Amino acid sequence: MENYKYAGGSTTATKGGGLSDLGGAVGGAIVSEVIGGYFARGEAEKGRALQEEIAKLSLAQQKLLEERLQDVQSETERQGMVYQFLAVQNNNEMLNRIQSKRYTSYIVLGVGVTILALVFLKLAKRKNG
Repeated sequence: MENYKYAGGSTTATKGGGLSDLGGAVGGAIVSEVIGGYFARGEAEKGRALQEEIAKLSLAQQKLLEERLQDVQSETERQGMVYQFLAVQNNNEMLNRIQSKRYTSYIVLGVGVTILALVFLKLAKRKNG
């Protein structure tokens, strides 16, 4: 059943708490925007402070810092490649295990079918013979 409420010069149809839900959603959006803006401003201030500190360094210190940054980045890339290699190896091992189990299941099924066929042949010989 729809409730009609008069709100600021217009009639609106709401189900449940429509206007109050809308107010809560708008309030939540405003709060999240304020919090997000606060954190973004904090991160921007940290970035500016870091840039200022880098600008104060001598040319030799900046070069050393850049070399260390490149070392860290290359180490991160190496670790990423090792992780990717290990993930592929683990995946291949799991596939091999599954394949091995599949072959074992086929062998067991084949032996079972063979034994069942031999039992039927023996029963058929007894009935005929």
